[in-house]
Amino acid sequence: MSISSSSGLPLGLDDKALNDLTASLSSQQLVWLSGYLYGRATDATSTSAAAAPAQQALSAAVATPAPAPAVAPPRLTILYGSQTGNSKKIALQTAEAARQRGLEPTVRDMNEYPTRALASEQQLLVITSTQGEGEPPIAAEDLHKFLLGPRAPKLPALRYSVLALGDKSYVQFCQTGIEFDERLAALGAQRLTERVDCDVAYQESAAEWADRVLDVLAQEVATATPQTGPSTGATLAQAAASGSNGGSQADISAFRVAAPAATPAVQHDETPIEATLLEKIQLNGRGSAKETYHLEFSLEGSGLQYEPGDALMVQPHNRPELVADVLQAGRFEASTPVKFKGEELDLTTALTERLELSVLTRDVLERYAALAPQHPTLHEALAGTPQLQAFLYGRDVVDLLTQFPADLSAQQLATVLRPLPARAYSIASSLSAYPDEVHLTVSAVRYETNGRQKHGACSVYQADHLNIGDTARVWVDRSEYFKLPQDPATDIIMVGPGTGVAPFRAFVQERAETGATGRNWLVFGNPEFTTDFLYQTEWQQHLKQGTLSRLDLAFSRDQAEKIYVQHRLLEQAPQVFKWLEDGAHFYVCGDKTRMAADVRKALLTIIQQQSGQDSEYAAEYLKQLKKQRRYLEDVY
Repeated sequence: MSISSSSGLPLGLDDKALNDLTASLSSQQLVWLSGYLYGRATDATSTSAAAAPAQQALSAAVATPAPAPAVAPPRLTILYGSQTGNSKKIALQTAEAARQRGLEPTVRDMNEYPTRALASEQQLLVITSTQGEGEPPIAAEDLHKFLLGPRAPKLPALRYSVLALGDKSYVQFCQTGIEFDERLAALGAQRLTERVDCDVAYQESAAEWADRVLDVLAQEVATATPQTGPSTGATLAQAAASGSNGGSQADISAFRVAAPAATPAVQHDETPIEATLLEKIQLNGRGSAKETYHLEFSLEGSGLQYEPGDALMVQPHNRPELVADVLQAGRFEASTPVKFKGEELDLTTALTERLELSVLTRDVLERYAALAPQHPTLHEALAGTPQLQAFLYGRDVVDLLTQFPADLSAQQLATVLRPLPARAYSIASSLSAYPDEVHLTVSAVRYETNGRQKHGACSVYQADHLNIGDTARVWVDRSEYFKLPQDPATDIIMVGPGTGVAPFRAFVQERAETGATGRNWLVFGNPEFTTDFLYQTEWQQHLKQGTLSRLDLAFSRDQAEKIYVQHRLLEQAPQVFKWLEDGAHFYVCGDKTRMAADVRKALLTIIQQQSGQDSEYAAEYLKQLKKQRRYLEDVY
């Protein structure tokens, strides 16, 4: 039972005290405070022993006018556009780090983001990858088109920052992120921090960007939160909640939960292991123009896990012959010490294990050109995209040092060159079928340009320099989307010529081991049946067992007219369309430039013909397949 004065107010409070207390509060804050005090009063009735201390604390708190409660921080939206899942992973990790800083983020997939929502955003973090030469990921296509189009709204109230993921081996490096960043600024939005462009090894740069932008936001929230003066007792919330006698000093920011100490926003979840090579088999027969290897690595004791659709990252070493050519072309001493990322190494070790020699990229050329002003050709190549593409194609570090000599020190060379990145290979096995193992299907890349033989850094490292019993540094690159359907009864169509068949070997193995009832249809192609039918015995066994429902083959050189996988799809147009109409998922793996484009074109033709609709209908049909994650590509 409460005790009141004649005016109906609790003892110890009068009209003047309440007016002093609430004078600076908004209507919204008054509603909040009334609800809070009502809740405290309800709690107080449950035990009379707690009532007196609570009332004493409340009286002490109102002796000095209290500052206004903290206003909620502006909304924070983290928007990601992801093809393989890296952008999504960073977005989720950034959101968790934001919560630890007392922020309240919302994570949204661009694939499901309504474009009209952009106009109401207050604080926006954009994380997006770029596909190939400047294309947005499928998930970002609609928002990208809207933002760069005439219907995009002015955004003067928006503050934002962009993290762009890409690969410097492409000339249009991080183009999608650049376009998002520049367009938002053109629409009047203000940058919270400058855009960061990440190469293949994105983790460190992504972590620095996330920490920087989140620290800015958290500091703004802390600065905007009103503080009590040193003579003010406990806040109303603390006084009533603690039941103290008002002797403690506190901050009105206690109205919101204090954030724990921040941790790095983006965690490094891949730790390389030394995997022993158990088996290496050349899959092509004698006389083939191809050189394809099946490799099996041991994962025993590593704890490394993967799923069908994931990739294995393999860290190569550069060929000794290429290292020797670089030393000779630049007239460097092999044992000269250089510093690389805080570590001192001899130049030979740095060139062998740490620095990219096989591929030139824009940033490498820019740094080299700055040290070689006597070569105007380098600056002309950097003037535009077509010139740069033509210049970089087929050139390596030896070509650069030989054709455009410069007086570089060993340390300058180490600073100019790009760190040697690991290469990703689609995993060709299922852990269910091969516990403690991971299999790859690798095509050795060898070609000639600029009068010299060139080699794929990682493919030839595995083909020529890894022997059974040797170890390689590997880790798993997890794919978010290129995965089997969640429903094991769903049918799948797999188009994988050449080494593009690798993930589908894993898919069929997994479905066989788990007893999935969905049908599996593989369309495979290569030059010749007799020499290039990769995993022929396994596919025939799956057909016999019923774990492969259909196999269509396209051996392009076995007849006068070349036949490719897209031709086989067109031949089976009614069945392809029926499978799609019944809910099948459609997968493509392999060459991005020609094969994947030809398959998309064939599929559009199939949809148009079989539906009896026009080309616009077919384009929208395929677009919806992509948005539903039923049309998925793993192309390179």
